Amino acid sequence: MNEFKEAIKREQNRIQRFINLTGDNWTGEKRGILLLDKRRNSTYCYEKMGNAKKYLGKSDSDAVRSFITDQYLTEKRNRLHFDSNLLDDLEKTYKDYSYNAVMAGLPNSYSTILNEDFNNERYEELKRWANEDYLKNDAPFPDSEIYTKDGRRVRSKGECLHGNILIDIGIPFRYDSIITITDHNGNTKRLSPDFLIQCFDRSLIIIEHLGRLFDKRYALDFGEKCYWYLQGGFILGKNFFVTSDDLYGGTDSQAIWETAKAVERLFYEGSQ
Repeated sequence: MNEFKEAIKREQNRIQRFINLTGDNWTGEKRGILLLDKRRNSTYCYEKMGNAKKYLGKSDSDAVRSFITDQYLTEKRNRLHFDSNLLDDLEKTYKDYSYNAVMAGLPNSYSTILNEDFNNERYEELKRWANEDYLKNDAPFPDSEIYTKDGRRVRSKGECLHGNILIDIGIPFRYDSIITITDHNGNTKRLSPDFLIQCFDRSLIIIEHLGRLFDKRYALDFGEKCYWYLQGGFILGKNFFVTSDDLYGGTDSQAIWETAKAVERLFYEGSQ
């Protein structure tokens, strides 16, 4: 897609701006490693290259500060150049599978095919299912206002990442919808998975993103939800996917992306 290539260009420009921020004072010369020699209340610093060792000064000296700055800028530039080269390779190998790109690669006789011929009625049905009125979780939202790119309000940044990726790859979904599950004893439970997806074969997939596993009560409540999901035929890794924040609230966007790709495959092939 053109948008993807444009995003690569924007990221390359951003990387170049970071490279430029290193300034003109950086020498770019190869430096050795820093050795510290602590004696009494002072720390003496040396630069070691191969078998040679050069005294730089005490830890608060200008020479030591300059050495550390050079090492930092060298590593920073190396990483930025590495990232930039990766983006260059990605742009060269990226294949655009959008409608316009595919049509441009076909013989001219195909140019008269109407767009409607590419519509899939089942896919349109799934979009209608996702967008129709449905029973939703009525629990209050947190104070923070977080919205997906299509304007849906969600409860966390992790859910926002999930929603935006699903939107980008064209997977219709219901957010925070109520489902009712009956266990083998006849007991029922109402649950509201973060994302409910209906596949082409009419099977269902749910995705949950956990934001507060550091809270023992929250974690135990989720364990109970897993019991009920299993009673409803939702099996972890098959048609039930879970991601979570870490102890400090960090969200692994790569894990969310990998989950979306697994869901995308099942969406078309079926999860049964």
